[in-house]
Formats: sequence, C-alpha cells, structure tokens
Amino acid sequence: MRVMSTKTQKRSVKFTVQGTPDAIFICYCSHCKKNAGAPGQIASLKSPSDFQDLILTISQSAKFKCENVHVLEGSEHINTWILKDNLSGCEKHKKFCSRCGCTLWTIPMKHSGSHWIVRTALLENGFDKFPYKAEFFASRKMPVAAAVVKSFDTMPDA
Repeated sequence: MRVMSTKTQKRSVKFTVQGTPDAIFICYCSHCKKNAGAPGQIASLKSPSDFQDLILTISQSAKFKCENVHVLEGSEHINTWILKDNLSGCEKHKKFCSRCGCTLWTIPMKHSGSHWIVRTALLENGFDKFPYKAEFFASRKMPVAAAVVKSFDTMPDA
C-alpha cells in the first residue's frame, strides 16, 4: 500500500495518506471556487480514519476513507470551519491550518464523516499522481478562453 506524507506551508501540520483515493475530482461549486481562489477545486476522496496518510495537490481533491489519513504532527493547529449553505443540504467541515490558512481537507457530512476530501495540491507531485476523473457542478465551469489568454513559461516582467 502506498503511503504519502506532506506538510503545510509553515510546516505546522504534517500528515500522511495511505492507499488509492476512492475518487479524484474537480468541483466548480461556489464554495470550492472561493476556497481555491480559482475557477474550480480538484479533490480526491478517502475515508477519515486513513487521513493521516493523505497527500494534497493544488485545486484538486481526492476522496479517502477517514481511516487512511493520519496526522503525524500539529493537530493543535488544525481548526474547523463549518459550511451550512451547501447545495447538498448537508454541512461540510473544512479543516485548515491555523498558522498558514491552508485548507487540508473537507469532511462532507453527506457521508457522515466516513470520507475526507483531501487537497491533492498538498501532496508531492499530487497533480501528476492523482489526475482527476470527474467534474462536479460542470455547468458552473468557467468557459475556456484560450484564444484571448496569454501564456507564460515563467512570471513575466510587470
């Protein structure tokens, strides 16, 4: 079984995830867009008990069973923000680092806390290791504007 470790930006919280996520997706709901500060948020899902072995990636999530995620250090820096105005009608508990503000994972109460949605951006090479396989709320996705968007290999001069 594959185990991956990660740390938050300030290295305050260290955790691992074990195994393969049950799902990897990008979500375009308003909460995910605002939380990611992007047109969507990619996630992978796993159960809450396995959360200690979780790794995250930028704007993508993975669904893990909770027993596959394990906090190794910094549990005292993990805070909860509860969202109640969700399209599912069920609460979502967002866990974040109180030192750097980094979202670690979300616990959707629709699943009674059995699965945790881990941000794959936190995992080393998370986007490469966990490409998303589904899109949620796709009708809310921002239209592609490739014809009018300038692309740069690095940060351009201001």
